[in-house]
Amino acid sequence: MDKDTDDKILPSASATQVSPQTTPTKEPLLGHDSEIDNRKSLRDAHRTKQIQTLRIVQSMLSALLSLAIAIFQGKVYWTYQNTKSNAGAWPSVPNVVPTLLMFSVALAALVFDGSMLVAYIAPGSKFSRWAIMVGGAAHYIVTSSKTVGYTISSIISMTSLNYGNVSGTHTDLWSYTCTDQPANMDSLIQASSNCNTQWASWGFAIGQLFIEVIGWVISALALRQSEKKLSEQAVDERFTAYSADINGQLKDVTPQFAFNS
Repeated sequence: MDKDTDDKILPSASATQVSPQTTPTKEPLLGHDSEIDNRKSLRDAHRTKQIQTLRIVQSMLSALLSLAIAIFQGKVYWTYQNTKSNAGAWPSVPNVVPTLLMFSVALAALVFDGSMLVAYIAPGSKFSRWAIMVGGAAHYIVTSSKTVGYTISSIISMTSLNYGNVSGTHTDLWSYTCTDQPANMDSLIQASSNCNTQWASWGFAIGQLFIEVIGWVISALALRQSEKKLSEQAVDERFTAYSADINGQLKDVTPQFAFNS
């Protein structure tokens, strides 16, 4: 073959070009993988919505019960303050600690639950952002304090009632209003009404404990979902990093030729 024929068949050295290396990019998920990813996103969004709904219901019930307890216990103490100057209306040395303790716990719980309820219902408001920031940071501390507070106040109230009935002293306001009083004193201190409201307060406090248990279960579900989501993200990140590393190593050891005719 002559020189002209050789030049037509074989590329010259100057015609040989090496294609530049390009950084591998992550291809978007297609087909089955994309469908799985969409299902996970919808499932996570649905669970988040369920947890938020449970939070709203819990906060609403807790706020209503706390409001009722605060009103009932406040009514008893208000009656005592307005009638204690009447001789024989109340014990000479009354024990108001159980009443004030449950009233204080209910009032504090009402402020917290009411704030969080507003935050859940109106998440875009300025108050909502403040409530979420403060309530979220101290959520577990406040919830624990509520649980302990209602437990202690319920035990103290019932213990005082039982002690007053057994000993016959009736120094606490609950047991005193639940004893037989002269007609004039019964009307003055509203004994029957205040006896019933304190029984209702104690029952609501027990109901609060059940609501707090439900709240802890909801918190556990939310924590589990967050941990699962973080775990899935960590697995995806490790897989992506591993794939990129393997692709880089393969590209480094693979000869790359590109010929232009």
